[in-house]
Amino acid sequence: MILTLLPKNLAKSGFTFVAGKGDKECKECRFYKTCVENLKVGRVYTVSSVRSIEHQCPIHDSGVKIVEVTESSIDAAIPKKYAIEGSTGIFSFSCNESCPHHDFCIPDGIKIGDKYNILSIKEKIDCPIGNHMVRVIIKIKD
Repeated sequence: MILTLLPKNLAKSGFTFVAGKGDKECKECRFYKTCVENLKVGRVYTVSSVRSIEHQCPIHDSGVKIVEVTESSIDAAIPKKYAIEGSTGIFSFSCNESCPHHDFCIPDGIKIGDKYNILSIKEKIDCPIGNHMVRVIIKIKD
């Protein structure tokens, strides 16, 4: 479990977001460490619970709430020959093609060189440039 702060309107159980690096004003805030530094920039997180404690925030007019988050699993596309449930891999696929599956091939929350575990294998993806791809659910390894 990781504690962080989210704007009150987004602090809902099940809400998923990509962590940012915070605004310039954030560095001066007494909650900077909890709000920004507790999260890894570019990673996807899901709110697991919302605490009742609220704080004022110079960035978010409505204030912020303390939330518990977990790093989310990621829907991604990888070459079929590497798609073995339970295996570990290094994300290395890149594609500039604009197609309906682009968000799986270049998903939020993972970058080239990141290690991952394959949690499950989903359907085959019909790649317009002929790559043999399959959709998988992965979890980043630290």
